[in-house]
Amino acid sequence: MSSRILKGAVLAGLVLASAGNAENCREAVLYDGSTHNGQMENSSRTFPEAPEWTANWGDFENMKAPYIRLSGIKNETADWTGTLSFNGLPIPVEGGSFSISVRSTQNVKFGLWLTGNSGNGNVVFYTLTANSTQVISLPTRDLLGSSSTLNKVGIGLFGVGAYQYTTLFVDNIKVTCTGSAQEGDLPPDNGNAGYVFRDVNPESNVRNFYTEPVPDAKKALNEETRNEFARRTTRLFVLTEQEHQKVIRFQTATSLTPKESRDGWYKSMFTVDRNRLRDSVIASPKNLFLEAGDIAASMQKHTIPVLIADIDYAVKYYADTTFKKSEFEDFHLLLTGLPTSTVYGSRVTFVYDPYFVATTRSSLPLMEICVKGTCTAVAPKTEAEIEFDSAGEQEIVFKLSSDGRTVQQKLKVEVK
Repeated sequence: MSSRILKGAVLAGLVLASAGNAENCREAVLYDGSTHNGQMENSSRTFPEAPEWTANWGDFENMKAPYIRLSGIKNETADWTGTLSFNGLPIPVEGGSFSISVRSTQNVKFGLWLTGNSGNGNVVFYTLTANSTQVISLPTRDLLGSSSTLNKVGIGLFGVGAYQYTTLFVDNIKVTCTGSAQEGDLPPDNGNAGYVFRDVNPESNVRNFYTEPVPDAKKALNEETRNEFARRTTRLFVLTEQEHQKVIRFQTATSLTPKESRDGWYKSMFTVDRNRLRDSVIASPKNLFLEAGDIAASMQKHTIPVLIADIDYAVKYYADTTFKKSEFEDFHLLLTGLPTSTVYGSRVTFVYDPYFVATTRSSLPLMEICVKGTCTAVAPKTEAEIEFDSAGEQEIVFKLSSDGRTVQQKLKVEVK
């Protein structure tokens, strides 16, 4: 446990150092109609229509275009609610105030609440007068309750009449923080905290992990079998047909869940690594996975290191029906993975860091990241910012190319 705490502290220090000296208290603008678009969670939204993030219906009192617009109509009296997330969240808070500007085309009850690391806070209600802008400002603690971190903003219109077309305009969402980030947290507005690359030879098994690494996967082959296989192949790993197919199923899957997308690389590389013919062949996949996850968490899951494997191994298969005669077939594995199932914000940075490549080769593969048909080439030691147009599960296509071979993988993350 102490080593994990130490790791969190070291990672937080690494990111904080790159961000510079943050003020202890500062105003964080979550949305102001410029570049601070967000998402509304589809799974919990009961607003009739999805939000328009940069609407322009003209300038109103205390509200200048563009702003968020939520409109719609239902055939029964109902509550319309939704949860908003923004690039600047999560954010640590120890006091301060929360403010938001709202305007409705109908007389209606408006509800506001915040969600933090301890769950949903208190709901505060206001009566909105039709076509009048109301600027709401109150202590963050009144909305957030016991939480120390602000994760999401909840808004709602309550008791909206049937067959009554209603529009809600939202703008100028801000929060002030009266305390500094706690250990392991990032300061507010951490989007510019740069990712720190470390010099490493990817082909080497040596990595300077932040803490004492956990043990590698227990080897599956005894010394006698290892020696026998080593005489029959130059590859450093030998998998059975069943194990090979398990790896391929993850590589070629087209409908993975975010959790399966996160776990697949680790499980596949666990299978490969335990079938090594000698120890210390590649950088420990288990420790690469854990450290990438720690870095993603320390950067509030706005920046995600991509896990990559570029490995040659042999597949042992039986050449007759008696299961006595076996042969080896070489296979070149290209595999992409993610250390987290969730990301925060509409814009997420994916990092190609050679530190997180497990490989038996002297050259690095080429990588492309594609979202909704738009692809971005990402070179080693660079990063790419990917934009998602909504919250919820989103598919990302990763393409790896090496030695004339190209593999395409479909992974998913949950955007919050």
